Amino acid sequence: MFSGGFFEIGFILFIAFLLFGPKKLPEIARTLGKGLGELRRASNELKTSLEEEIKNLDRYEDSAPKPTSTYVHHDPEPTHEEPGPRS
Repeated sequence: MFSGGFFEIGFILFIAFLLFGPKKLPEIARTLGKGLGELRRASNELKTSLEEEIKNLDRYEDSAPKPTSTYVHHDPEPTHEEPGPRS
């Protein structure tokens, strides 16, 4: 995410300290940590459920009976003739 080193992280922390002050900074960090943890949990749950569904689909395709013979109907569909003039 960050390509920088210690200086860049220190600069960001210094700006956050100036903007929010020493009393608000721990509260903001705690809230961000909880939010990121919940996002990670939701992401893992979604990943797990998708993997489970893919496994179920693979299992269903493997257990589906394979057709032994195929019946193909080659006759053309009947055409509807327009009725001619009535006498």
